[in-house]
Amino acid sequence: MRLQSVLVLLLAATLSQPAFSRNISNEQAEAASARDAVGDAMSKLSDLEQKIKSQEALVAREQERLKQYQSEKAQTEKDLENKKMIFEQKSKVLDDAWKQRNDY
Repeated sequence: MRLQSVLVLLLAATLSQPAFSRNISNEQAEAASARDAVGDAMSKLSDLEQKIKSQEALVAREQERLKQYQSEKAQTEKDLENKKMIFEQKSKVLDDAWKQRNDY
């Protein structure tokens, strides 16, 4: 009887052991893959944020340059108008001088 009890206990222990030591390698692999995917996404996000900052800085510099060019253009247009006015005055004086010369 005692031998039967020991055999029953050994059999029960052997049969119940797989339930307690379940294979979780699939879950471990999936969790590791998910962890790697999170790391990859975080790296990509960080890289994109850096590219955005760099591009924003470039755009700001270019906008500043554009404002400078627009300001220079406005000043050059004013200078051109003044020079045209002076040219017209000088041309009129020259025309008048030619007229006076021809009238003599």
